[in-house]
Amino acid sequence: MSRSAGFSLVELLVALVIFSFGVLAGVALLGTGHRWEGQAELETELTVAAEMKLEELKAIAGTDLPDTVQLVVGGSLSADVAGYWDTVQLGARVFKRRWLVGPGPAAMRQTTVRAIPFDPPSSGEAELTTYLIHE
Repeated sequence: MSRSAGFSLVELLVALVIFSFGVLAGVALLGTGHRWEGQAELETELTVAAEMKLEELKAIAGTDLPDTVQLVVGGSLSADVAGYWDTVQLGARVFKRRWLVGPGPAAMRQTTVRAIPFDPPSSGEAELTTYLIHE
């Protein structure tokens, strides 16, 4: 009895099953990668929103104007306090920014800004802290 060259039906089915598992794993990785990309984009936008507010506050601190409400010690990172929160739109998203101004060394003010997604709401936040010189 001679055996002809080639693959048997069983070998072909085993190869197809193994190939199918590989394709399914690849599709699952694509979905996970897309989700990670969306989260990374949101975190970048949160950081940019917080940095923008810090730059605005630095510009105010650098003037010879008397204290404005935005640089008086006070505010909150967890509640909307008048004069210490605003919203900003970046692309298709709107972010709420809250800031807390506290005393710092010498003529400085410790300033912390927290940005959170507002519209559409989603999870995540960015919090940045710096010292502003305000005379």
